[in-house]
Amino acid sequence: MQSIQRSVLPGTWSASTSEVLKTIYYRGPIKRSEIADLLGLTKATITTNVNYLIAAGLVKEDEKPVLDSNSLGRKARRVSIVPDAKHYVGIEIRGYKRVICVRNLMGKTIYANQDNRLFHGYDENVKLGCSMLQEALDACGFTLNDISGIGFCMPGVVNSEDGILDTLPSFGWRDKPVRDDVRALTGYSGPISIENNACARAYGLRLTQRELLKDIHNFTYFFISRGIACPLFLDTSNVVGSVVGAGEVGHMIMQPNGLLCSCGNRGCLEAYSSDVAVITRCKEAMDHGEAKLLRSLCQGEPPTMQNIISAQMEGDEDVRRIVESAVNMLGLAVANVVNFASSRIMFIDGVLFGVPENRELLLNVIHTNLCNALHPGTEFRFVEPNDYSGANGAAALAIHDSLTYGDF
Repeated sequence: MQSIQRSVLPGTWSASTSEVLKTIYYRGPIKRSEIADLLGLTKATITTNVNYLIAAGLVKEDEKPVLDSNSLGRKARRVSIVPDAKHYVGIEIRGYKRVICVRNLMGKTIYANQDNRLFHGYDENVKLGCSMLQEALDACGFTLNDISGIGFCMPGVVNSEDGILDTLPSFGWRDKPVRDDVRALTGYSGPISIENNACARAYGLRLTQRELLKDIHNFTYFFISRGIACPLFLDTSNVVGSVVGAGEVGHMIMQPNGLLCSCGNRGCLEAYSSDVAVITRCKEAMDHGEAKLLRSLCQGEPPTMQNIISAQMEGDEDVRRIVESAVNMLGLAVANVVNFASSRIMFIDGVLFGVPENRELLLNVIHTNLCNALHPGTEFRFVEPNDYSGANGAAALAIHDSLTYGDF
């Protein structure tokens, strides 16, 4: 998140303004008295902040009063967010893919596009990602001045406060000034939020699952792709909080002196259970004359995760063995994370878990290794993989930062 708290709204932005706006955002439509009860603030403070937000065009008041209002004076009216008051851009770069979206303040996606060309260089990826911005603006009838924030995400270890990618070992990217590069390439002068792409997905889920997570104060998001990460989202009191740490669980050691990982260590979870690891083991099997059904599906090309899933579902036993090994290792890792973090809900996002038997195996391994005496109530939910979830999450991060800092 950005550390500089500056407001471009008229008047004075305060911590209570952010709390009130977030409460309306995540729990609205809502009465002023309900906001006061949730936040423990005086009704006068709530009224001042709500009136300020209405004047700024971010919040609206229902035309009809609440029917059960017992007040003898002015009948209570609920307040809610004005969805199209602001718009945000989200961009994700992943080496083999660049994805962009435009969303309104309430998270409705109004534009989305992707570029699937493979580029290993950081400069090419950032330039291509940023070049997609103008096409998105033109499609929406916007200019840069109509955008209230840009969220930009990528895999790797990200210093979100300074807007720097510290390292992405699998591509050899280190010490990249992402925020400065995005600003220079786009010419955008507004707030730019930079984050790891698993963390961005957690922000996106918090935005879209407002009702489900209304009374849930922490959750984890286990994301399996080329790498593996599991950020923790932590709320504070009754106010929606933020991601705590990037959760680079892909580099927890699962097998001492085991397989070599892209980070340089041996035995990392990523070396056994990431999409890259599964693809590598399947290709090795094909090279040794195994996985014949998979080989026929690939038609001379390297296997993809889609090929591997199809081969597993069609009964390729060699592929099934490889996938089961990866899922078993993931189950141990998930159990370890839950035993440590005690999250109320864990969301699991990975293409392998589009297959019901992989879900069943994972849950069996998790529950076998959970310390249920300590964590009997953790709920596990599978997320349907989506090409746009990273970009949508990046836009959600930009929205989150606007709600927090008043930086519109």
